[in-house]
Amino acid sequence: MSKLAERYGPWAVVTGASAGIGAEFARRIAERGVNVVLIARRRKRLEELASTIEDMYRVEARVAPVDLASRDLIEVLQPVLADIEVGLLVNCAGYGSSGPFLDMDRSVQESMINVNCRASILLTHEIAQGMRERGRGGVIFVSSVNGFCASRGMANYNATKAYDLLFAEGLAEELRPYGVDVQALCPGSTLTEFHRVAGLDARQFGPLTRLIVATPTAVVATSLRALGRRVTVIPGVLNKLVVLTLRLMPRRVSTWLFGLMVDRVAKGN
Repeated sequence: MSKLAERYGPWAVVTGASAGIGAEFARRIAERGVNVVLIARRRKRLEELASTIEDMYRVEARVAPVDLASRDLIEVLQPVLADIEVGLLVNCAGYGSSGPFLDMDRSVQESMINVNCRASILLTHEIAQGMRERGRGGVIFVSSVNGFCASRGMANYNATKAYDLLFAEGLAEELRPYGVDVQALCPGSTLTEFHRVAGLDARQFGPLTRLIVATPTAVVATSLRALGRRVTVIPGVLNKLVVLTLRLMPRRVSTWLFGLMVDRVAKGN
């Protein structure tokens, strides 16, 4: 039995599991002998990943195709979770958009808050109750380097990630006495679908792209190594330097600089 399975098993729940960092979390957790519940909207992708996981790692994988922005999220998921003991929750689902806030669709901005923040809070409140009672468990919130700074062009997205970051750090203090580990994972640019959905193109950084953009594999490996050891986890030396710089700058200056970066990677600029 792996250390992860011994500490957090027998089941993990991963949101945003149909692609990117979420799918990588599901694979790496299953690799360590923990059964997984895969949550996202795209049923076909979830079923394909579940089949691969069961064949490769000989664990059980359940799929729960659901829109995390839905109002009845917990009610929809209860039948999937009712008969299992969840020891690890990875709140990975999220998306972004770029552009002036007032020019973007209001419903999209509301949905972003629901997916990036509300869904994580509801799932954590539902699942972590059992962790506290058992005296063990883990919850990972996938925040972002963006959560450390405001920015024009991504005002709502950065705000949602700041919420995830601060909530995770506060919850970690509340649950530590009960043996439940909470982590705020704050990756920078990562090779996922996020940039396409948000209307960004990290290739605008040219030769620096390889230094700036990480892989989901590297991000997830860093997270799992640090789980239970550190609360706020920032993968990559360059990202750590960026966050340190942002913290040392006056807020207005860091907001302006972050906005310049968003302008650079916005498609069509």
